[in-house]
Amino acid sequence: MADLRIVGKAVVDGRLLDEVTVEIDGERISSVSVGEFGSGPKLLLGKGQLLLPSATDLHVHLRDWNQAYKEDVFTGTSAAAAGGVTTVAEMPNTSPPIRSPEALRERLGLLAARAVVDYSVHVGALEKVEDAKRALELGACGMKLYPEDLERFEDYLKVSRESGMRLVVHAELEGGDEVKAVRMLLSHIRPNDDVRFAHISRAESLRMIELAKEKFGARITVEATPHHLLLSEEELDENSRRISAVRPPLASMADKQYVFSGLERCSVDFIASDHAPHTLEEKVSERRAPGFPGLEITYPLMLTEWLEGRLEISTLLKKLCRAPAEYLGIPKGDIRKGFYADLVVFDTRIQWNVSAKDFLSKAKYTPFEGRKLSAKVVSVFRRGELVYDGSLLVNGGGVHVRELSRKHG
Repeated sequence: MADLRIVGKAVVDGRLLDEVTVEIDGERISSVSVGEFGSGPKLLLGKGQLLLPSATDLHVHLRDWNQAYKEDVFTGTSAAAAGGVTTVAEMPNTSPPIRSPEALRERLGLLAARAVVDYSVHVGALEKVEDAKRALELGACGMKLYPEDLERFEDYLKVSRESGMRLVVHAELEGGDEVKAVRMLLSHIRPNDDVRFAHISRAESLRMIELAKEKFGARITVEATPHHLLLSEEELDENSRRISAVRPPLASMADKQYVFSGLERCSVDFIASDHAPHTLEEKVSERRAPGFPGLEITYPLMLTEWLEGRLEISTLLKKLCRAPAEYLGIPKGDIRKGFYADLVVFDTRIQWNVSAKDFLSKAKYTPFEGRKLSAKVVSVFRRGELVYDGSLLVNGGGVHVRELSRKHG
């Protein structure tokens, strides 16, 4: 007898099935069957409800430490759970930054104590191979390079090659030139270099990367955000424009359309929120702090694209769920026997307008304010445990993905 059976409509192996039974024992899915089977406690999905794998977000900023007034680990990961995201990979530009094995160890301790969802952490630019190896031993999922690090990209590539540390690059040069940065970075990359391009936003950038992928293979990967996939600078009204500053900046309609088409062409490998909260005062100040919250709406935004016929469900689940989990080496992102029971129930009968005042994140604004969405998160399971049902049900319990991959191995 299973600990829990979930019965109803689901997407399994990229196919939408009208009735599926997913049995959960402990933290894992023990069986997946067409029709209703088995015995034990049952969650019967209602009309219009749909069971999907939960998302893994490879690009989040949880702030905390000296920036806890913007966001902290608990509020940021609570926002993730509310958005159907049960695994996050944090970026290292915290205050103070995560640029040493010691800082990484301290950050992992904070996440272990406060995270609601499972997690990994990128480390900042490390100059010594031995530091990169130590960071890998601690469980870093990659080394993030920011625009100020790119002048020494060749040096960091050498560290990556000698240590096995993957690189993640924010490709922008002075003045916000993404295209020139991508061209420069690609000139240094060799076959087998493992480089992920974060938040690519320009058509020309993606075209160059597509050619490099053909030349060098699948270890070059591309991440895109909902705001670069769904928004363009010319579409924003005045209210949205006030809080839309982001790096890289929102692009043209043509850029947006080309990057979106990269999802189906498979040149865009991952969808990630780039959740980057600031206070509203920082957003509307003369400085216009770049970034905004995104964890709570990334999955509903992209699921709406499928429901309205602009994206295949198999493509969406691959880019948002399965491929990011594979990148982290964990058995999540699919409704499959033996995988962790990280699942989300959406209600596709509920149409709603984005309202940032309802966010669990401390940041209560978004350029998507008022946007009509066609599905709402109603239940979220993290390793078999119900953690969200319209309100948050836990106050921690997230686990480092290294522990999950060890259990799987």
